[in-house]
Amino acid sequence: MSRRLPIYILLDCSESMAGEPLEAVEVGVYTMISALKKNPYAIETAFLSIITFDAKARTLVPLTEISAVAPPSLSIRPGTSLGAALDLVRESISRDVKQTTLESKGDFKPMVFIMTDGQPTDDWQGPIARLKAVKPHLAQIYAIGCGDDVDFETLSQIADVCIHNKTLSTESVAKLFVWLSASVQSQSATPESAISLEKKIPLEKGMELINTDSPPKFTGQNKRLSFHVTCLNTKQPYMMRFKLYPGGSFFMADDVVKLPLDFFSDGAMKSPPVDTSLLQGVHICPFCGADGWGKCGFCGHLFCLTPQTPSRIVCPVCETNLALSSNTDSFSIDGSQG
Repeated sequence: MSRRLPIYILLDCSESMAGEPLEAVEVGVYTMISALKKNPYAIETAFLSIITFDAKARTLVPLTEISAVAPPSLSIRPGTSLGAALDLVRESISRDVKQTTLESKGDFKPMVFIMTDGQPTDDWQGPIARLKAVKPHLAQIYAIGCGDDVDFETLSQIADVCIHNKTLSTESVAKLFVWLSASVQSQSATPESAISLEKKIPLEKGMELINTDSPPKFTGQNKRLSFHVTCLNTKQPYMMRFKLYPGGSFFMADDVVKLPLDFFSDGAMKSPPVDTSLLQGVHICPFCGADGWGKCGFCGHLFCLTPQTPSRIVCPVCETNLALSSNTDSFSIDGSQG
């Protein structure tokens, strides 16, 4: 069997990717695979695996020759289990990649691309230690952080190369996958090359190289906040998002995204509570059109409200009978994590 070039792509499918970002990634993966299937070098040497991570890490595409890869369908869940994804890719490489011996040459050194828009929500120190303990160096690892809330201090401990893709817009993600596709095609043509991809394939506009020896300090303050809400009328979940007002100390309403009915099947992860006095603007429930929201005093979940909502309701999550209060004072609510 000819020597293979194993390519592992790890995709963050946490809830912060919901909506347009995840749709753009799904299109980007499809476009990349389609381009690789037309490249003779990629067809000859490249084998692709796709791993997603949210509350758990999952192998959607095991290591497969490019010509046989079918683009996977992506879905979101709470959490950003990057540590679990690192353990999974380490185990996959150890199991599936043929090593060089005295008798024969094995596969080319694997390449791992990690795409994330936030911070890990699980233990990542242990998986990094286990990854680095493998000798010789297991893979060439590229970490691509997207958006404003990336923890490059953590990614710099994982990756050989860190790249900042500054936004998660559809156009930006499309350009990112153009670069990924060109990088894989280039490496497929010269799989023994030790030249870093960003030196062979110029970064797209909106992408910049991060100094892994001195990465930007992560302040712990996200520029985007997300909250889970349940429609009082349909009992369907959605997420409302706020973004930090430029130069301000409060967050403005941004958008709402419908969530799948089984969204909480793996459990919800909560970030430190946020005081509602920091939140401004109105979100419209995507299911019933309600333009307000309240909090259950028993389970803590949020639900949509309108001025016409009866004074006594049943919580759509814990089904406790509630008496609505007209108190307009601020209160604390749990944000989502991931």
